[in-house]
Amino acid sequence: MRTLSPDRWQQISPYLDQVLALPEAERTAWVESFRAEKPELAKLLQELLEEHSSLAQKGFLERSPIPGTNQSSLVGQKIGAYTLMSPIGEGGMGSVWLAERSDGRFERQVAVKFLRFSVASQGGTERFKREGMILGQLAHPHIAELIDAGVTPNGEPYLVLEHVEGEHIDDYCDHRRLGVDARIRLFLDVLSAVAHAHANLIVHRDLKPSNVLVRNDGQVKLLDFGIAKLLAPHGNPTATLLTQEAGGALTPQFAAPEQLTGGAVTTATDVYALGGLLYLLLTGQHPTGSGQHSPADLVKAIAETEAPGASECFMSTQSSAIAAMRGTTAEKLRRELRGDLDTILAKTLKKLPAERYTSVTTLAEDLHRYLKHEPIQARPDRFTYRTAKFVRRNRVAVTLGILAVIGALAAILMVERAARRAEYRFQQVRKLAHAVLFDLNPEIEQLGGSTKARELLVRTSLEYLDSLANEGSSDPALQVELATAYEKIGDVQGNSKYSNLGHPEAALESYGKAVAIARKVGPSPDALEILANTYSDIGTVQVMQLGLRSAGRENLRLATSIADSIPKLTGKPEYKL
Repeated sequence: MRTLSPDRWQQISPYLDQVLALPEAERTAWVESFRAEKPELAKLLQELLEEHSSLAQKGFLERSPIPGTNQSSLVGQKIGAYTLMSPIGEGGMGSVWLAERSDGRFERQVAVKFLRFSVASQGGTERFKREGMILGQLAHPHIAELIDAGVTPNGEPYLVLEHVEGEHIDDYCDHRRLGVDARIRLFLDVLSAVAHAHANLIVHRDLKPSNVLVRNDGQVKLLDFGIAKLLAPHGNPTATLLTQEAGGALTPQFAAPEQLTGGAVTTATDVYALGGLLYLLLTGQHPTGSGQHSPADLVKAIAETEAPGASECFMSTQSSAIAAMRGTTAEKLRRELRGDLDTILAKTLKKLPAERYTSVTTLAEDLHRYLKHEPIQARPDRFTYRTAKFVRRNRVAVTLGILAVIGALAAILMVERAARRAEYRFQQVRKLAHAVLFDLNPEIEQLGGSTKARELLVRTSLEYLDSLANEGSSDPALQVELATAYEKIGDVQGNSKYSNLGHPEAALESYGKAVAIARKVGPSPDALEILANTYSDIGTVQVMQLGLRSAGRENLRLATSIADSIPKLTGKPEYKL
Protein backbone atom coordinates (compact mmCIF):
# COMPACT_ATOMS: atom_id res chain seq x y z
CA MET A 1 0.00 0.00 0.00
CA ARG A 2 1.27 3.47 -0.87
CA THR A 3 2.51 5.78 1.92
CA LEU A 4 0.62 9.05 2.37
CA SER A 5 1.61 12.13 4.32
CA PRO A 6 -0.65 13.08 7.24
CA ASP A 7 -2.00 16.06 5.32
CA ARG A 8 -2.77 13.98 2.25
CA TRP A 9 -4.44 11.25 4.29
CA GLN A 10 -6.61 13.76 6.15
CA GLN A 11 -7.67 15.20 2.82
CA ILE A 12 -8.69 11.92 1.17
CA SER A 13 -9.83 9.82 4.20
CA PRO A 14 -13.38 11.28 4.59
CA TYR A 15 -14.18 10.58 0.93
CA LEU A 16 -12.77 7.07 1.16
CA ASP A 17 -15.02 6.40 4.16
CA GLN A 18 -18.02 7.71 2.26
CA VAL A 19 -17.51 5.58 -0.86
CA LEU A 20 -16.69 2.43 1.15
CA ALA A 21 -20.01 2.85 2.99
CA LEU A 22 -21.85 2.37 -0.33
CA PRO A 23 -22.75 -1.02 -1.86
CA GLU A 24 -20.13 -2.06 -4.40
CA ALA A 25 -22.66 -1.68 -7.26
CA GLU A 26 -23.04 2.05 -6.48
CA ARG A 27 -19.35 2.94 -6.05
CA THR A 28 -18.48 3.41 -9.73
CA ALA A 29 -21.18 6.03 -10.29
CA TRP A 30 -20.17 7.81 -7.07
CA VAL A 31 -16.51 7.94 -8.10
CA GLU A 32 -17.42 9.38 -11.52
CA SER A 33 -19.44 12.11 -9.83
CA PHE A 34 -16.52 12.75 -7.49
CA ARG A 35 -14.12 12.90 -10.46
CA ALA A 36 -16.15 15.72 -12.03
CA GLU A 37 -16.05 17.67 -8.77
CA LYS A 38 -12.48 17.00 -7.52
CA PRO A 39 -10.38 15.61 -10.37
CA GLU A 40 -7.16 16.24 -8.43
CA LEU A 41 -8.22 13.70 -5.76
CA ALA A 42 -10.15 11.24 -7.94
CA LYS A 43 -7.07 9.37 -9.19
CA LEU A 44 -5.76 8.84 -5.65
CA LEU A 45 -9.20 7.73 -4.47
CA GLN A 46 -9.42 5.22 -7.32
CA GLU A 47 -6.01 3.79 -6.40
CA LEU A 48 -7.03 3.39 -2.76
CA LEU A 49 -10.25 1.63 -3.79
CA GLU A 50 -8.28 -0.77 -5.97
CA GLU A 51 -5.91 -1.49 -3.06
CA HIS A 52 -8.93 -2.04 -0.83
CA SER A 53 -10.40 -4.49 -3.33
CA SER A 54 -7.10 -6.37 -3.59
CA LEU A 55 -6.76 -6.63 0.17
CA ALA A 56 -10.36 -7.81 0.46
CA GLN A 57 -9.65 -10.68 -1.92
CA LYS A 58 -6.57 -11.63 0.10
CA GLY A 59 -8.44 -11.43 3.41
CA PHE A 60 -6.22 -8.70 4.91
CA LEU A 61 -8.88 -6.00 5.52
CA GLU A 62 -8.73 -6.57 9.25
CA ARG A 63 -4.99 -6.07 9.49
CA SER A 64 -3.43 -3.48 11.78
CA PRO A 65 -2.00 -0.24 10.43
CA ILE A 66 1.38 -1.43 11.74
CA PRO A 67 3.22 -2.64 8.62
CA GLY A 68 4.09 -6.27 8.15
CA THR A 69 1.62 -7.69 10.68
CA ASN A 70 -1.89 -9.10 10.67
CA GLN A 71 -4.66 -9.27 13.21
CA SER A 72 -3.73 -12.60 14.76
CA SER A 73 -0.05 -11.64 15.17
CA LEU A 74 -1.00 -8.49 17.10
CA VAL A 75 -2.80 -10.42 19.85
CA GLY A 76 -0.54 -10.35 22.89
CA GLN A 77 1.70 -7.59 21.51
CA LYS A 78 2.72 -4.90 23.99
CA ILE A 79 2.07 -1.23 23.27
CA GLY A 80 3.70 0.74 26.06
CA ALA A 81 2.31 -0.56 29.34
CA TYR A 82 -0.60 -2.35 27.63
CA THR A 83 -1.09 -5.74 25.97
CA LEU A 84 -3.38 -6.02 22.94
CA MET A 85 -6.23 -8.54 23.45
CA SER A 86 -8.67 -8.34 20.51
CA PRO A 87 -9.80 -5.94 17.76
CA ILE A 88 -12.83 -3.77 18.54
CA GLY A 89 -13.39 -1.98 15.24
CA GLU A 90 -11.89 -0.32 12.20
CA GLY A 91 -12.63 2.84 10.23
CA GLY A 92 -11.09 5.45 8.01
CA MET A 93 -8.99 6.97 10.79
CA GLY A 94 -7.59 3.66 12.02
CA SER A 95 -8.23 0.47 13.96
CA VAL A 96 -9.18 0.09 17.63
CA TRP A 97 -8.05 -2.71 19.94
CA LEU A 98 -9.11 -3.84 23.39
CA ALA A 99 -6.04 -3.96 25.63
CA GLU A 100 -5.23 -4.42 29.31
CA ARG A 101 -2.60 -2.96 31.56
CA SER A 102 0.27 -5.41 31.91
CA ASP A 103 3.04 -3.66 33.86
CA GLY A 104 1.74 -4.88 37.23
CA ARG A 105 0.98 -1.42 38.63
CA PHE A 106 -2.82 -1.89 38.44
CA GLU A 107 -5.45 -3.66 36.37
CA ARG A 108 -7.43 -1.80 33.74
CA GLN A 109 -8.89 -2.43 30.31
CA VAL A 110 -8.44 0.29 27.69
CA ALA A 111 -8.99 0.93 23.99
CA VAL A 112 -5.84 1.41 21.89
CA LYS A 113 -6.45 3.34 18.68
CA PHE A 114 -3.89 3.13 15.89
CA LEU A 115 -4.01 6.10 13.48
CA ARG A 116 -3.58 5.48 9.78
CA PHE A 117 -0.53 7.62 9.00
CA SER A 118 3.12 7.84 9.91
CA VAL A 119 4.71 10.58 12.02
CA ALA A 120 7.38 11.55 9.53
CA SER A 121 10.01 13.18 11.75
CA GLN A 122 11.41 13.08 15.25
CA GLY A 123 9.95 16.54 15.81
CA GLY A 124 6.54 15.24 14.78
CA THR A 125 6.89 12.33 17.22
CA GLU A 126 7.68 14.64 20.12
CA ARG A 127 4.83 17.01 19.22
CA PHE A 128 2.34 14.12 19.07
CA LYS A 129 3.39 12.88 22.51
CA ARG A 130 3.36 16.41 23.96
CA GLU A 131 -0.14 17.20 22.65
CA GLY A 132 -1.32 13.81 23.92
CA MET A 133 -0.20 14.71 27.43
CA ILE A 134 -2.08 18.01 27.25
CA LEU A 135 -5.28 16.38 26.00
CA GLY A 136 -4.96 13.73 28.69
CA GLN A 137 -5.72 16.47 31.22
CA LEU A 138 -9.15 17.09 29.63
CA ALA A 139 -11.16 15.58 32.51
CA HIS A 140 -14.97 15.51 32.32
CA PRO A 141 -17.49 12.79 33.31
CA HIS A 142 -18.96 12.75 29.80
CA ILE A 143 -15.67 12.72 27.85
CA ALA A 144 -13.92 9.37 27.31
CA GLU A 145 -10.54 9.82 28.96
CA LEU A 146 -7.41 10.05 26.79
CA ILE A 147 -4.96 8.12 28.96
CA ASP A 148 -1.83 8.19 26.85
CA ALA A 149 -0.47 8.86 23.36
CA GLY A 150 2.64 7.47 21.75
CA VAL A 151 4.35 6.26 18.60
CA THR A 152 5.37 2.69 17.74
CA PRO A 153 8.91 1.92 16.55
CA ASN A 154 7.45 1.84 13.02
CA GLY A 155 6.37 5.48 13.33
CA GLU A 156 2.66 4.69 13.72
CA PRO A 157 0.92 6.97 16.27
CA TYR A 158 -1.48 5.45 18.75
CA LEU A 159 -3.82 6.65 21.49
CA VAL A 160 -4.71 4.87 24.72
CA LEU A 161 -8.33 5.70 25.53
CA GLU A 162 -10.88 4.86 28.20
CA HIS A 163 -12.74 1.72 27.09
CA VAL A 164 -16.48 2.47 26.84
CA GLU A 165 -19.06 -0.27 26.36
CA GLY A 166 -22.23 1.30 25.01
CA GLU A 167 -24.42 2.13 22.02
CA HIS A 168 -24.33 5.05 19.63
CA ILE A 169 -26.60 7.72 21.09
CA ASP A 170 -29.21 7.49 18.29
CA ASP A 171 -29.42 3.68 18.59
CA TYR A 172 -29.63 3.94 22.40
CA CYS A 173 -32.58 6.35 22.16
CA ASP A 174 -34.41 4.33 19.50
CA HIS A 175 -33.99 0.95 21.22
CA ARG A 176 -35.52 2.41 24.39
CA ARG A 177 -38.18 4.44 22.53
CA LEU A 178 -37.20 7.60 24.40
CA GLY A 179 -39.51 10.60 23.98
CA VAL A 180 -38.47 14.08 22.92
CA ASP A 181 -37.79 15.42 26.44
CA ALA A 182 -35.74 12.36 27.42
CA ARG A 183 -33.63 12.68 24.26
CA ILE A 184 -33.01 16.36 24.96
CA ARG A 185 -31.90 15.63 28.55
CA LEU A 186 -29.43 13.04 27.24
CA PHE A 187 -28.23 15.51 24.61
CA LEU A 188 -27.61 18.11 27.33
CA ASP A 189 -24.89 15.81 28.73
CA VAL A 190 -23.22 15.95 25.31
CA LEU A 191 -23.40 19.75 25.38
CA SER A 192 -21.82 19.77 28.85
CA ALA A 193 -18.85 17.77 27.55
CA VAL A 194 -18.37 19.96 24.45
CA ALA A 195 -18.61 23.16 26.50
CA HIS A 196 -15.90 21.88 28.84
CA ALA A 197 -13.59 21.17 25.91
CA HIS A 198 -14.26 24.59 24.37
CA ALA A 199 -13.34 26.17 27.69
CA ASN A 200 -9.97 24.39 27.31
CA LEU A 201 -9.53 25.75 23.75
CA ILE A 202 -10.27 22.44 22.01
CA VAL A 203 -12.78 22.00 19.17
CA HIS A 204 -13.96 18.47 18.38
CA ARG A 205 -14.54 18.99 14.60
CA ASP A 206 -16.12 15.55 14.09
CA LEU A 207 -19.25 15.32 16.24
CA LYS A 208 -21.48 12.50 14.98
CA PRO A 209 -23.55 9.63 16.47
CA SER A 210 -20.68 7.12 16.33
CA ASN A 211 -18.55 9.45 18.48
CA VAL A 212 -21.19 9.67 21.22
CA LEU A 213 -21.74 6.46 23.18
CA VAL A 214 -24.28 5.83 25.92
CA ARG A 215 -23.59 3.10 28.45
CA ASN A 216 -26.33 0.81 29.71
CA ASP A 217 -26.56 2.93 32.87
CA GLY A 218 -27.42 6.00 30.75
CA GLN A 219 -24.01 7.64 31.11
CA VAL A 220 -22.98 9.61 28.00
CA LYS A 221 -19.38 9.37 26.81
CA LEU A 222 -17.99 11.56 24.04
CA LEU A 223 -15.16 9.96 22.07
CA ASP A 224 -12.18 11.22 20.04
CA PHE A 225 -11.97 14.68 21.59
CA GLY A 226 -8.75 16.37 20.53
CA ILE A 227 -7.74 13.88 17.83
CA ALA A 228 -8.09 16.58 15.18
CA LYS A 229 -5.71 18.70 17.28
CA LEU A 230 -3.20 15.84 17.33
CA LEU A 231 -3.47 15.54 13.55
CA ALA A 232 -2.79 19.24 12.95
CA PRO A 233 0.06 19.93 10.47
CA HIS A 234 3.51 19.87 12.00
CA GLY A 235 4.82 23.22 13.07
CA ASN A 236 1.50 25.00 12.69
CA PRO A 237 1.65 27.73 15.37
CA THR A 238 -2.13 28.06 15.40
CA ALA A 239 -2.77 24.38 16.09
CA THR A 240 -3.74 25.09 19.68
CA LEU A 241 -6.16 27.90 18.87
CA LEU A 242 -9.91 27.69 18.40
CA THR A 243 -9.57 29.55 15.11
CA GLN A 244 -7.37 26.98 13.40
CA GLU A 245 -8.04 27.03 9.66
CA ALA A 246 -9.87 23.94 8.41
CA GLY A 247 -7.73 20.83 8.75
CA GLY A 248 -8.30 17.96 11.10
CA ALA A 249 -10.57 14.96 10.86
CA LEU A 250 -14.10 15.32 9.60
CA THR A 251 -16.99 13.26 8.25
CA PRO A 252 -18.55 15.04 5.24
CA GLN A 253 -22.16 14.21 6.15
CA PHE A 254 -21.73 15.74 9.62
CA ALA A 255 -19.42 18.61 8.62
CA ALA A 256 -20.32 22.30 8.96
CA PRO A 257 -20.46 24.47 5.81
CA GLU A 258 -17.16 26.17 6.64
CA GLN A 259 -15.39 22.80 6.89
CA LEU A 260 -16.40 21.93 3.33
CA THR A 261 -15.73 25.37 1.87
CA GLY A 262 -12.35 26.00 3.53
CA GLY A 263 -13.55 28.47 6.17
CA ALA A 264 -12.26 28.93 9.71
CA VAL A 265 -13.03 26.13 12.17
CA THR A 266 -14.26 27.59 15.47
CA THR A 267 -16.56 26.71 18.33
CA ALA A 268 -19.43 27.61 15.98
CA THR A 269 -18.39 24.60 13.87
CA ASP A 270 -19.19 22.29 16.78
CA VAL A 271 -22.47 24.15 17.37
CA TYR A 272 -23.54 23.32 13.81
CA ALA A 273 -22.59 19.66 14.21
CA LEU A 274 -24.48 19.49 17.50
CA GLY A 275 -27.53 20.90 15.73
CA GLY A 276 -27.28 18.13 13.14
CA LEU A 277 -27.00 15.52 15.90
CA LEU A 278 -30.02 16.89 17.78
CA TYR A 279 -32.01 17.07 14.52
CA LEU A 280 -31.22 13.39 13.93
CA LEU A 281 -32.19 12.40 17.48
CA LEU A 282 -35.55 14.18 17.29
CA THR A 283 -36.59 13.48 13.68
CA GLY A 284 -34.79 10.26 12.80
CA GLN A 285 -33.13 11.79 9.75
CA HIS A 286 -30.19 14.01 8.83
CA PRO A 287 -30.87 17.70 8.03
CA THR A 288 -29.86 17.06 4.40
CA GLY A 289 -32.59 14.43 4.08
CA SER A 290 -32.53 10.65 3.76
CA GLY A 291 -30.82 8.66 1.02
CA GLN A 292 -27.36 8.74 -0.55
CA HIS A 293 -25.88 11.98 -1.91
CA SER A 294 -23.17 12.45 -4.50
CA PRO A 295 -20.22 14.53 -3.22
CA ALA A 296 -21.42 17.59 -5.13
CA ASP A 297 -25.00 17.22 -3.89
CA LEU A 298 -23.85 16.73 -0.29
CA VAL A 299 -21.66 19.84 -0.35
CA LYS A 300 -24.47 21.88 -1.93
CA ALA A 301 -27.02 20.63 0.63
CA ILE A 302 -24.78 21.47 3.59
CA ALA A 303 -23.37 24.75 2.29
CA GLU A 304 -26.43 26.23 0.58
CA THR A 305 -29.73 24.44 1.22
CA GLU A 306 -31.66 25.26 4.39
CA ALA A 307 -32.77 22.19 6.32
CA PRO A 308 -36.56 21.70 6.56
CA GLY A 309 -38.14 22.44 9.92
CA ALA A 310 -38.02 19.44 12.24
CA SER A 311 -41.83 19.42 12.44
CA GLU A 312 -42.01 19.15 8.64
CA CYS A 313 -40.23 15.78 8.55
CA PHE A 314 -43.31 13.67 9.30
CA MET A 315 -45.19 13.59 6.00
CA SER A 316 -43.82 10.32 4.55
CA THR A 317 -44.99 6.74 4.96
CA GLN A 318 -42.12 6.16 7.41
CA SER A 319 -43.32 8.89 9.77
CA SER A 320 -45.37 6.53 11.92
CA ALA A 321 -42.42 4.19 12.46
CA ILE A 322 -40.11 7.08 13.36
CA ALA A 323 -42.68 8.51 15.78
CA ALA A 324 -43.19 5.07 17.36
CA MET A 325 -39.45 5.03 18.17
CA ARG A 326 -40.18 8.16 20.20
CA GLY A 327 -43.21 6.66 21.96
CA THR A 328 -45.84 8.74 20.16
CA THR A 329 -47.74 9.27 16.88
CA ALA A 330 -46.55 11.24 13.87
CA GLU A 331 -49.12 14.00 14.41
CA LYS A 332 -48.34 14.39 18.11
CA LEU A 333 -44.60 14.45 17.40
CA ARG A 334 -45.13 17.09 14.71
CA ARG A 335 -47.00 19.29 17.20
CA GLU A 336 -44.29 18.76 19.85
CA LEU A 337 -41.49 19.83 17.50
CA ARG A 338 -43.40 22.78 16.05
CA GLY A 339 -42.44 26.13 17.56
CA ASP A 340 -39.55 26.30 20.03
CA LEU A 341 -37.67 23.19 18.89
CA ASP A 342 -38.02 24.20 15.24
CA THR A 343 -36.55 27.59 16.19
CA ILE A 344 -33.68 26.17 18.27
CA LEU A 345 -32.64 23.74 15.54
CA ALA A 346 -32.89 26.38 12.83
CA LYS A 347 -30.50 28.63 14.77
CA THR A 348 -27.91 25.90 15.31
CA LEU A 349 -27.97 25.00 11.59
CA LYS A 350 -27.49 28.49 10.18
CA LYS A 351 -25.09 28.53 7.22
CA LEU A 352 -23.18 31.54 8.56
CA PRO A 353 -21.31 30.82 11.85
CA ALA A 354 -22.10 34.32 13.19
CA GLU A 355 -25.85 33.59 13.01
CA ARG A 356 -25.67 30.44 15.15
CA TYR A 357 -25.72 30.30 18.93
CA THR A 358 -22.72 32.19 20.24
CA SER A 359 -21.64 29.17 22.30
CA VAL A 360 -22.62 25.65 23.25
CA THR A 361 -23.62 27.04 26.65
CA THR A 362 -26.23 29.38 25.17
CA LEU A 363 -27.67 26.46 23.16
CA ALA A 364 -27.89 24.40 26.36
CA GLU A 365 -29.59 27.30 28.17
CA ASP A 366 -32.32 27.49 25.51
CA LEU A 367 -32.93 23.73 25.74
CA HIS A 368 -33.22 24.02 29.53
CA ARG A 369 -35.74 26.84 29.03
CA TYR A 370 -37.73 24.66 26.64
CA LEU A 371 -37.90 21.82 29.18
CA LYS A 372 -39.10 24.28 31.86
CA HIS A 373 -41.68 25.90 29.50
CA GLU A 374 -39.89 29.23 29.67
CA PRO A 375 -39.38 31.63 26.71
CA ILE A 376 -36.29 30.72 24.70
CA GLN A 377 -33.78 33.38 23.72
CA ALA A 378 -33.67 32.34 20.06
CA ARG A 379 -37.28 33.38 19.52
CA PRO A 380 -38.50 36.95 18.86
CA ASP A 381 -39.76 38.54 22.05
CA ARG A 382 -43.48 38.78 21.17
CA PHE A 383 -46.38 39.47 23.51
CA THR A 384 -48.46 36.48 22.44
CA TYR A 385 -45.53 34.08 22.82
CA ARG A 386 -44.52 35.25 26.32
CA THR A 387 -48.16 35.23 27.44
CA ALA A 388 -48.57 31.57 26.40
CA LYS A 389 -45.43 30.60 28.35
CA PHE A 390 -46.54 32.57 31.43
CA VAL A 391 -49.95 30.85 31.43
CA ARG A 392 -48.35 27.42 31.27
CA ARG A 393 -46.08 28.12 34.25
CA ASN A 394 -48.80 29.81 36.36
CA ARG A 395 -52.04 28.05 35.46
CA VAL A 396 -53.93 28.49 38.75
CA ALA A 397 -52.83 32.08 39.36
CA VAL A 398 -54.13 33.27 35.97
CA THR A 399 -57.34 31.22 35.74
CA LEU A 400 -59.66 34.11 36.68
CA GLY A 401 -57.59 36.66 34.75
CA ILE A 402 -57.40 34.62 31.54
CA LEU A 403 -60.57 36.18 30.13
CA ALA A 404 -58.88 39.57 30.02
CA VAL A 405 -55.88 38.02 28.30
CA ILE A 406 -58.18 36.35 25.77
CA GLY A 407 -59.78 39.68 25.02
CA ALA A 408 -56.44 41.37 24.45
CA LEU A 409 -55.18 38.57 22.23
CA ALA A 410 -58.43 38.50 20.30
CA ALA A 411 -58.11 42.23 19.61
CA ILE A 412 -54.61 41.70 18.26
CA LEU A 413 -55.81 38.83 16.11
CA MET A 414 -58.65 40.92 14.71
CA VAL A 415 -56.14 43.53 13.51
CA GLU A 416 -53.88 40.89 11.96
CA ARG A 417 -56.86 39.09 10.42
CA ALA A 418 -57.78 42.05 8.24
CA ALA A 419 -54.52 41.72 6.27
CA ARG A 420 -54.12 37.94 6.02
CA ARG A 421 -55.70 35.02 4.25
CA ALA A 422 -58.51 33.02 5.86
CA GLU A 423 -56.30 29.97 6.35
CA TYR A 424 -53.70 31.97 8.28
CA ARG A 425 -56.45 33.52 10.44
CA PHE A 426 -57.73 30.07 11.26
CA GLN A 427 -54.32 28.87 12.38
CA GLN A 428 -53.73 31.85 14.69
CA VAL A 429 -57.11 31.64 16.44
CA ARG A 430 -56.80 27.87 16.64
CA LYS A 431 -53.47 28.25 18.46
CA LEU A 432 -55.08 30.62 20.96
CA ALA A 433 -57.97 28.26 21.68
CA HIS A 434 -55.60 25.31 21.94
CA ALA A 435 -53.44 27.12 24.51
CA VAL A 436 -56.45 28.13 26.63
CA LEU A 437 -58.08 24.70 26.58
CA PHE A 438 -55.09 22.44 27.06
CA ASP A 439 -52.96 24.63 29.30
CA LEU A 440 -55.82 25.47 31.68
CA ASN A 441 -57.82 22.24 31.55
CA PRO A 442 -55.79 20.38 34.24
CA GLU A 443 -56.39 23.24 36.66
CA ILE A 444 -60.11 23.40 35.77
CA GLU A 445 -60.33 19.75 36.84
CA GLN A 446 -58.78 20.56 40.22
CA LEU A 447 -60.92 23.62 41.02
CA GLY A 448 -64.25 21.75 41.25
CA GLY A 449 -67.67 23.33 41.65
CA SER A 450 -69.78 25.29 39.18
CA THR A 451 -68.29 28.74 39.70
CA LYS A 452 -69.27 31.64 37.48
CA ALA A 453 -65.68 32.07 36.35
CA ARG A 454 -65.49 28.46 35.18
CA GLU A 455 -68.83 28.69 33.45
CA LEU A 456 -67.76 31.86 31.67
CA LEU A 457 -64.43 30.35 30.64
CA VAL A 458 -66.09 27.31 29.07
CA ARG A 459 -68.74 29.43 27.34
CA THR A 460 -66.10 31.81 25.93
CA SER A 461 -63.99 28.88 24.77
CA LEU A 462 -66.97 27.36 22.98
CA GLU A 463 -67.60 30.64 21.19
CA TYR A 464 -64.04 30.61 19.90
CA LEU A 465 -64.28 26.97 18.87
CA ASP A 466 -67.50 27.66 16.98
CA SER A 467 -65.82 30.56 15.19
CA LEU A 468 -62.98 28.24 14.19
CA ALA A 469 -65.41 25.66 12.86
CA ASN A 470 -67.12 28.35 10.77
CA GLU A 471 -63.76 29.29 9.19
CA GLY A 472 -63.92 25.96 7.34
CA SER A 473 -60.21 25.13 7.09
CA SER A 474 -59.36 22.19 4.81
CA ASP A 475 -56.26 21.24 6.79
CA PRO A 476 -56.93 17.77 8.36
CA ALA A 477 -54.40 18.38 11.15
CA LEU A 478 -56.19 21.55 12.26
CA GLN A 479 -59.56 19.82 12.05
CA VAL A 480 -58.26 17.02 14.27
CA GLU A 481 -57.15 19.56 16.87
CA LEU A 482 -60.53 21.31 16.68
CA ALA A 483 -62.36 18.01 17.24
CA THR A 484 -60.07 17.25 20.19
CA ALA A 485 -60.83 20.65 21.69
CA TYR A 486 -64.61 20.03 21.49
CA GLU A 487 -64.11 16.66 23.18
CA LYS A 488 -62.14 18.25 26.04
CA ILE A 489 -64.83 20.91 26.51
CA GLY A 490 -67.38 18.11 26.72
CA ASP A 491 -65.28 16.45 29.41
CA VAL A 492 -65.29 19.66 31.46
CA GLN A 493 -69.04 20.11 30.97
CA GLY A 494 -70.28 16.74 32.05
CA ASN A 495 -68.12 13.62 31.82
CA SER A 496 -67.85 11.78 35.14
CA LYS A 497 -64.10 11.39 34.71
CA TYR A 498 -63.63 15.04 35.70
CA SER A 499 -64.67 17.49 38.43
CA ASN A 500 -67.09 18.93 35.91
CA LEU A 501 -69.78 21.58 35.62
CA GLY A 502 -72.59 19.02 35.80
CA HIS A 503 -74.22 19.69 32.40
CA PRO A 504 -74.46 16.29 30.68
CA GLU A 505 -76.78 17.58 27.92
CA ALA A 506 -74.31 20.35 27.05
CA ALA A 507 -71.50 17.80 27.11
CA LEU A 508 -73.35 15.61 24.59
CA GLU A 509 -73.72 18.63 22.31
CA SER A 510 -69.97 19.31 22.39
CA TYR A 511 -69.21 15.63 21.84
CA GLY A 512 -71.54 15.66 18.84
CA LYS A 513 -69.56 18.52 17.29
CA ALA A 514 -66.31 16.57 17.83
CA VAL A 515 -67.80 13.50 16.12
CA ALA A 516 -69.06 15.52 13.14
CA ILE A 517 -65.65 17.13 12.55
CA ALA A 518 -63.70 13.88 12.99
CA ARG A 519 -65.93 12.08 10.48
CA LYS A 520 -65.29 14.81 7.89
CA VAL A 521 -61.52 14.32 8.30
CA GLY A 522 -61.76 10.72 7.07
CA PRO A 523 -60.35 7.42 8.33
CA SER A 524 -56.97 8.66 9.55
CA PRO A 525 -55.55 7.10 12.76
CA ASP A 526 -55.85 10.41 14.68
CA ALA A 527 -59.46 10.98 13.56
CA LEU A 528 -60.42 7.39 14.40
CA GLU A 529 -58.82 7.74 17.83
CA ILE A 530 -60.90 10.87 18.49
CA LEU A 531 -64.07 9.07 17.36
CA ALA A 532 -63.35 6.09 19.63
CA ASN A 533 -62.67 8.31 22.66
CA THR A 534 -65.67 10.57 22.01
CA TYR A 535 -68.17 7.72 21.54
CA SER A 536 -66.85 6.26 24.77
CA ASP A 537 -67.44 9.62 26.50
CA ILE A 538 -70.97 9.82 25.04
CA GLY A 539 -71.79 6.30 26.22
CA THR A 540 -70.45 6.99 29.70
CA VAL A 541 -72.52 10.18 30.10
CA GLN A 542 -75.67 8.44 28.79
CA VAL A 543 -75.35 5.46 31.14
CA MET A 544 -73.92 7.08 34.26
CA GLN A 545 -75.61 10.48 34.25
CA LEU A 546 -78.74 10.30 32.08
CA GLY A 547 -79.84 6.70 32.70
CA LEU A 548 -79.93 5.91 28.95
CA ARG A 549 -78.44 2.45 29.32
CA SER A 550 -79.39 0.99 25.93
CA ALA A 551 -78.12 3.96 23.92
CA GLY A 552 -75.05 4.24 26.12
CA ARG A 553 -74.05 0.60 25.70
CA GLU A 554 -74.49 0.91 21.94
CA ASN A 555 -72.10 3.88 21.85
CA LEU A 556 -69.56 2.04 24.01
CA ARG A 557 -69.69 -0.93 21.60
CA LEU A 558 -69.23 1.50 18.70
CA ALA A 559 -66.19 3.02 20.44
CA THR A 560 -64.57 -0.40 20.81
CA SER A 561 -65.30 -1.27 17.17
CA ILE A 562 -63.67 1.95 15.95
CA ALA A 563 -60.64 1.43 18.19
CA ASP A 564 -60.18 -2.06 16.70
CA SER A 565 -60.14 -0.55 13.20
CA ILE A 566 -57.29 1.89 13.87
CA PRO A 567 -54.26 0.75 11.79
CA LYS A 568 -51.23 -0.50 13.70
CA LEU A 569 -52.63 0.60 17.06
CA THR A 570 -51.22 -1.48 19.89
CA GLY A 571 -52.91 -1.84 23.22
CA LYS A 572 -56.37 -0.94 21.79
CA PRO A 573 -58.79 0.01 24.55
CA GLU A 574 -62.06 -1.80 25.12
CA TYR A 575 -64.73 0.62 26.30
CA LYS A 576 -67.08 -0.94 28.84
CA LEU A 577 -68.81 -0.18 32.11
